[in-house]
Amino acid sequence: MRSNVLGSAADFRRRHGLSLHSDVAQLFMRDMRANAPPQLPIFRSRLQGELLARLLLGPDREMTMLDLAVMLRADLGSVMREVDRLARAGLLVLRRTTAGRMVRRDTATPLYEPLARLLMLTFGPKAVVAEEFGRLPGVVEVLLFGAWAERYEGEGSVGDPPGDVEVLVIGELSHARAFDAAQEATARLGLPVHPVVRSARHWKEDDDPFLREIRAGALHPVDH
Repeated sequence: MRSNVLGSAADFRRRHGLSLHSDVAQLFMRDMRANAPPQLPIFRSRLQGELLARLLLGPDREMTMLDLAVMLRADLGSVMREVDRLARAGLLVLRRTTAGRMVRRDTATPLYEPLARLLMLTFGPKAVVAEEFGRLPGVVEVLLFGAWAERYEGEGSVGDPPGDVEVLVIGELSHARAFDAAQEATARLGLPVHPVVRSARHWKEDDDPFLREIRAGALHPVDH
């Protein structure tokens, strides 16, 4: 029989009048049949973490269930059920229209900013860039620069998330491979990803004005 942890928690909460924060805590409990993501096992599944990250860290916009499922490369039914759970917990705003259900992040909840920070560190651009660029042959080092690097370094943590992701790839690889990886990362994040490719020699020589400009700003290493 399929476990129904969330359903049981909801019934218990109704009987005992538990608060929103208790609801959220139950929401993140691991389902007995779902594998918790290795990045942060308090989320019930990788899908839950990825879904929240895309909505809380991407552009502040409404999305259809289908668009969200395509971005997450997930089953539509699974996405709809997860959105329902998160909306009931007060983390997302779900609006029903004649064209279907629309969802967006809820910036009014006091959980928005701390949860967005948590998601940035576990399912954010750094994690996606590491997965897409770190697997490329010839890559020596991957660094974020620009606004997202500032955010990871704690220099620009106020306001809406940055609108694009700037990536410095150091190594011996073609621009075409880097572009393909950027396209994959863009599709997953819902944010434009702009790669800059330089060889290790060019990075060390420091005779490129553009690289000197990058060095002068925030840089954040990406594990790969």
